[in-house]
Amino acid sequence: AEREQAPLAMRASLAFVVLTLARPVAALFEDQAGKIDWGRQNLGRTTSALFHTGSGQRLALVSTEAGVVAGVDLRTGETNWRRVLPEGESVSELISVGKSNALSVGIARREGGPVGTVRMWSPLGALIWDAIVGDVAGDRVPAIAVGENAVYVGSGATVVALQAATGAELWRWRAAFDRGASFAIVQLVARLTAEGGMGSLHAVAVLEKPGAAPTLVAASLSPSEGKQLERHEIRSAEPVAPADEISLTLTPDSSKLLTLSRSAASLLLLSPGAQKLEALPLSAVLPPGISAAALLPARIPGTAAIRCSDGSVSLLSLPRPGSPLSLLRALPASPAATSVASAPWGETGGAVLAVVAAAPDASVTVETMTLGADGMAVGEWSPVQPCGAATPDAAGGFDAWLNPYNRKDGSVGSRLLLSTVGAALQLLSPSAGAAPASAAWVREEALAAVTGAWMLPLPAVPIDVDDGTPFFGFGLPGVIEGVRDKLALLQLSAEDAAAKARARALRGDAYGTRQVVVVTTSASKLLGLHSSTGEILWTQYFPPLSPGGPHPTLRAVFVDGSGAKATILALATDAQRYSLLTLNPFTGAVLSRRDQEGSVIHAAQLPAAPVSANHRTLLIVDSDLKVAVHPDTDHAKAELAAAVPTTFFYLVSPTQVQGFGLTGAAGGGVRASQRWAVALPRGSRTTTSYFGHEAAIHSPTRTKGDRTVLHKYINRNLLAVGMEVDASGDTEPYVQAMLLDTVSGRVLYTARHSASAGPLSILLGENSLLYSYTSASQPVLTSAEFFVNSSVADDPLSLLLAGPVDTSLRANQFDAFAALPPKVQAQSYAFSTAVAALGITLTHKGITPKHILIGTAAGHILAYDNRMFDPRRPFVHPSKMSAQDKEEGLVPYSPSLGGINGQQVISHRNTVARPRAIVTGPTMLESTSLVFAYGLDLFLTRATPARTFDMLGEDFKKIGLLGATAAMAVATVVSGWYVARKELAAAWA
Repeated sequence: AEREQAPLAMRASLAFVVLTLARPVAALFEDQAGKIDWGRQNLGRTTSALFHTGSGQRLALVSTEAGVVAGVDLRTGETNWRRVLPEGESVSELISVGKSNALSVGIARREGGPVGTVRMWSPLGALIWDAIVGDVAGDRVPAIAVGENAVYVGSGATVVALQAATGAELWRWRAAFDRGASFAIVQLVARLTAEGGMGSLHAVAVLEKPGAAPTLVAASLSPSEGKQLERHEIRSAEPVAPADEISLTLTPDSSKLLTLSRSAASLLLLSPGAQKLEALPLSAVLPPGISAAALLPARIPGTAAIRCSDGSVSLLSLPRPGSPLSLLRALPASPAATSVASAPWGETGGAVLAVVAAAPDASVTVETMTLGADGMAVGEWSPVQPCGAATPDAAGGFDAWLNPYNRKDGSVGSRLLLSTVGAALQLLSPSAGAAPASAAWVREEALAAVTGAWMLPLPAVPIDVDDGTPFFGFGLPGVIEGVRDKLALLQLSAEDAAAKARARALRGDAYGTRQVVVVTTSASKLLGLHSSTGEILWTQYFPPLSPGGPHPTLRAVFVDGSGAKATILALATDAQRYSLLTLNPFTGAVLSRRDQEGSVIHAAQLPAAPVSANHRTLLIVDSDLKVAVHPDTDHAKAELAAAVPTTFFYLVSPTQVQGFGLTGAAGGGVRASQRWAVALPRGSRTTTSYFGHEAAIHSPTRTKGDRTVLHKYINRNLLAVGMEVDASGDTEPYVQAMLLDTVSGRVLYTARHSASAGPLSILLGENSLLYSYTSASQPVLTSAEFFVNSSVADDPLSLLLAGPVDTSLRANQFDAFAALPPKVQAQSYAFSTAVAALGITLTHKGITPKHILIGTAAGHILAYDNRMFDPRRPFVHPSKMSAQDKEEGLVPYSPSLGGINGQQVISHRNTVARPRAIVTGPTMLESTSLVFAYGLDLFLTRATPARTFDMLGEDFKKIGLLGATAAMAVATVVSGWYVARKELAAAWA
């Protein structure tokens, strides 16, 4: 019997080894291995567009609010080229020059004040030349006129002529005016001769004298030399608006300037060279009780477009000799958003005029009419043509640009480029015949203005496992299911296969690396992105909370529950109302909505047990310091009442930081009351940082090389405040960092760096502070760590003999009012480039050593070992390091962090233009953290500070493992057969 048990025992132990080796095989699936690394280039909300066709390309040349000039492929919507202008520079208009070039005009913010910028671009994105105009009237964009071989720029009281080919200055003219008065050029008019040469140049300006009404002044200049030929005031029976309010629209043939009178009762017309404004009363063409609200900037031959007080639009035909002002088309106010667009057509100066409307369901229609050079209609309005569905935010308003073209059959076709209030850029075309219309492509440019980000793991794939005895072969059904799925995919159509692939992409993995990145944007949009691919999973647009009101601000997103039952709560506010939307984070479906009156100043989730399976109590404080809860239930109110003594919050304003607590209100309910306030330096620019309550902390102590222990100062209520203060009088500029306890209001640490300036970035860790600034033109990083300032025993033996700490006793709990200030150690390091954003890796249990993440002004994301910023780095030569310091892993101090190693650049080939923040989140793998950086662009990757110690490497020999497993199985069978045969032979002997 013993001989029979021997081979059985050997087989059992061999099977155990095989099963032990087979357990990590789950790490070998392709969708769970490898590094996530994707980037997304954005442009921003489009403000101006031109169309270019040539060299086999069809491009839309666009400029955006973010200061970007780009070429977008009209076929695919992809970026053909992009030029990101220096931060603080905006582009207001693109002007076509010649057959293909484009001129961008804008304002740049400089230390000495705003300056005008003019740049000439080729259709393929090459910068031909640029020029700076220093004389700027307030924030007014320079006026531009294009001549035969020159570009004329009017800004402030100056007109500059630039050579069209090189940008070289040809001449400069500056207007003379009395001291104390202001002179602002608001329009330039270049008149061409019949032969195409330069005829005349006229500058129209607003002259404002103290105590007098604004007047228009016109000056005629020599186009070739810049000499003033004539100057006169323009008489007007109607008062004109001041320079910061007036808007002059030039007709395409440069024959008339249009503006509204200050009372908006008349349309004012000015012919270049004329000395009097012609006032045309609008009451004759507008309906009774309706007044003009604004003159639209659309340049339409012989036509003015006016937005009326009731929201309607009136297209007015300008008068010709012997005829009055007449109404060409009235577009009545309706729930549909309406825009007017026009585009040059033909060689005689005509145009195609389009009226574009987006219904409440975002379906877009267009009507077109062809106009002659004199503004006379050529034919009738086309029938209403459907263009398909735009993004939902198109119903809230949009800008449209028209691109007419000749079809092969000789008819005129058109494309519509729409930029919505939610910053979605999309191309639509009217349907041809019975074919259904649809958007050719859509770009969600709201992603260029991300204001916050949260990560939620996708629901994991359910695995049926017996609750009793573990079954080590659970991977076999998954393998069989995978084979069946692949066979089924071969039998599906392309559409069904794509739908099935999308459904699979929305399923999580065992490691938690597949997540939804929920982002809020300044364009009142909430979006969900897939962490593995960057694909937009869903979009939720927040329209104004009241009719005619402003677009709301997305204040925050709160996460409830986990797994497949997780929900998110989005808070949108304006000055008078707020809205709470509960959404499915994986599909974007709206589950519930609550609209309420009031101005919200603070909202946060109570750190208590959930009220229900999917909701936690949300605390909402309004501007009257009244406190409400969501959901508005008795259970939630009871939970709030229990949390009153231990709930505190803070508010940061440009002048102070205020701390609040909760108290019972007279007559019932709860109110907030101010407990403390800390004043901030006047005129300072403030940056804040905090360490998230959900972030894991592995150990409250740090063991030194000599086996003694440092107790970390861990306080979840800390707020780091960074301040940039400019020079004022005899005070030099400085940067200051301050650490506040937001419960007690105590300043626990402060450091001031004189003769220093921004850009300032600040990062608060579990017991550390890191911030960057510039000193003597050198980027500097300062690091500080905080430890408990007490006489608690710090050797392992004393800690062991003391036994566990009973945290249920009040004496052993942290008291923000009585705790001693922390002991601080700090060091500073010179850095090789300007820092724009800081971050730190977070893992599931907080065990993995951390990496400091740095977003540079150049757009690279760097990862540094946290030890490089350890303020305990010894001031010794590496050869003189003590054994204790070496064992602790300390690095000798160096005043500089040195150059950037290519291996530290985790963004690799991607760049994040103008990075603003770096957000990190844990996965189920302790070794791995997701890193999401956003600015103008987006970037996401995995960070593994200690490599993937809990996951098989990419170079693991899969075939070798399978071969070894198979060989051991064969050896087990053969050896068992051999032993049994040998024992049988021995028994017969």
